[in-house]
Amino acid sequence: MTPEQLVEFGWGLANSKLTFFWVIRPDLVIGGSAILPLEFVDETKGRSLIAGCCKEWGIGMEIDNKVKRDELEKLVRELMEGEKGKKMKNKAMEWKTLAEEATGSHGSSSTNLENLVNQIQLRKR
Repeated sequence: MTPEQLVEFGWGLANSKLTFFWVIRPDLVIGGSAILPLEFVDETKGRSLIAGCCKEWGIGMEIDNKVKRDELEKLVRELMEGEKGKKMKNKAMEWKTLAEEATGSHGSSSTNLENLVNQIQLRKR
């Protein structure tokens, strides 16, 4: 997208007045870096998180880069307050549960870490 389209997206999110997480891939903006106006940062402070990359977990959405801020605001509201938003929230809660199980005392992550530590200790002997 162009830098101007990025700003339109940003203001659509800002104008929704909702909390959001926005992934701006490094290759998203044509011929430059993704720079948002200071006014956007001020407007969304405390209710936004912007990242450069994110693992796809089935809880995001892509939007046509030709969308205007008022259209994007409506899409964001529909997503956050509508049926699609509920489905994504359920998916996020499912991922949360899986992460908690994996990092629990008998979870796969804990077990793998314990195995790694044991292997390192055996090699030192």
